[in-house]
Amino acid sequence: MRESQPFTDPPITAAFDRGPARYFHGRKQILRDFGELLERSTQARGGTTFLIQGAPGAGKSALLSECEKLAKSAGWKVADIGVGALWDSGKLLDALGLGDRFKVTEKSIQFGLKNIFGWGYKNTRPPPTVNNILKGDRQPLLLILDEANALGGDGVPPTNQRANTIEVLGAIHNGKLGRPAVLLAAGLGTTAKAFESLKISRFARNCFVELGALSKEAERAVIQDWLKKEGGAKGDPAVWMDAIAREAHGWPQHILSYVDPAAVDQLKADGGSMTAGGLRNVLEAGQDIRSAYYEQRTRDFSWKQRRSLAELILRVPAEHGLDEEDILESLTQEYGPEKSKDLFRDALDRGIIHKQEGRYAVPIPSMRRWLISNYARETIEIPHSMPVRQVPRQRNPGQGSRD
Repeated sequence: MRESQPFTDPPITAAFDRGPARYFHGRKQILRDFGELLERSTQARGGTTFLIQGAPGAGKSALLSECEKLAKSAGWKVADIGVGALWDSGKLLDALGLGDRFKVTEKSIQFGLKNIFGWGYKNTRPPPTVNNILKGDRQPLLLILDEANALGGDGVPPTNQRANTIEVLGAIHNGKLGRPAVLLAAGLGTTAKAFESLKISRFARNCFVELGALSKEAERAVIQDWLKKEGGAKGDPAVWMDAIAREAHGWPQHILSYVDPAAVDQLKADGGSMTAGGLRNVLEAGQDIRSAYYEQRTRDFSWKQRRSLAELILRVPAEHGLDEEDILESLTQEYGPEKSKDLFRDALDRGIIHKQEGRYAVPIPSMRRWLISNYARETIEIPHSMPVRQVPRQRNPGQGSRD
């Protein structure tokens, strides 16, 4: 195995709520499972796909960064790829840092025969295929594909590349590259369905994760680090931690809405003192950021469509979900069958609703309240043709937040 590559602190990004987490806690079981997969892949000289699926703001990108650290510390070569690298050899080579090699193979070699025989002979070396590139080395390789739900988008992969993409995904997933190779993919709740459309429907044990909220312990540890290490809070931060946790619901994106920049700026302005007035300012600022986030997620929906979704989710308790059939039946009454399918798909793609354990619900409690309070009418008549099955959600050991 080659010498491990040192992992430095993640670079500062323009978007404070995306990418590597400044203070990461939790997800221990997921990281343990991923680390064991790397070990098995190295021993077997094979690999497979490790899929992380979750609603927007669940911390998928941050978790990918932690997995990357594990792989690099174990001597794996790591490449961040886009979906195009699964069928475009040039994009894959660029992701692997081998783009210059591809530029050479693209060039035509024109032999100087035209002057002698009066005709030209052109010998073009064809570019290497994605499969050949992936098989071209023996070092363990981790391919990281974020926003993998894009594989289910219109025209992705292109029709003329669909067979190639299925072949490449199958070779990785079934460990047929002749080297340790893992595809680490993350995306919204439609990602598993996108993989299924490309003939990847069954994942190895502990290689499929439904990412939920952080555990209470991990949530509090993240908040405390931001308050103490980043904001310089003096004294016991328990009151502030409790208040922020009540608003964040363990959702990483919402934790950041309150601690960065709100809490940090407030603490620095107050010299680290955690005052009651300062906390009020933090909560107000965090609520504004949170509401702006919800507005962004629903920006492509009309007021009427938002109202339809709000009234739909109001019909069942927050702890229950809805079946796809119930959702489509309700929406069809207002929009017709085709438009209702588009609206349902768009709500999934935007993370307004999320599938977990076979049912659909708004993934974040505060987002559910925001939709209802802003768009649901006070009196709702539930059509008798739409029975709502009140089935308690069953926990699946090892799934959910898997902290």
